[in-house]
Amino acid sequence: MDLPQNPLAPLPNAIDGDLPDQLRSLRMLLAALLAAMLCLGGALMLYLYRQVSILNRQVTENTRLVNEFQTNALPKINWFFNSLQTFAKTNPDFNPILAKYNLLPGPASASAPAPSKAGSAPIAPAPKK
Repeated sequence: MDLPQNPLAPLPNAIDGDLPDQLRSLRMLLAALLAAMLCLGGALMLYLYRQVSILNRQVTENTRLVNEFQTNALPKINWFFNSLQTFAKTNPDFNPILAKYNLLPGPASASAPAPSKAGSAPIAPAPKK
């Protein structure tokens, strides 16, 4: 029965002198942990900020490339595709070549869906290897 009868009674002197030191070391440990968490949080925020800025630059560049493709290359590709189909209509010997790459025009019917953009023909899928 080493425990005191009254829980509010003062502790013996041996423990009493050690308690403030333990409390002080716990406070220093808590302050060190808070400082470390602050540094780690700041480093994480800096890393995420850099990642977002890099991604924003990439999105801007890729948007520019897509717009450039749609305004410069896509009309030329569509013109070439239409020219091949027109050539195949006048020269039936060319149809096997278009069939090989799945570029033959479909049957012209009144119920065929219109292209999504005005003046642009659909691009054929990539050839299977």
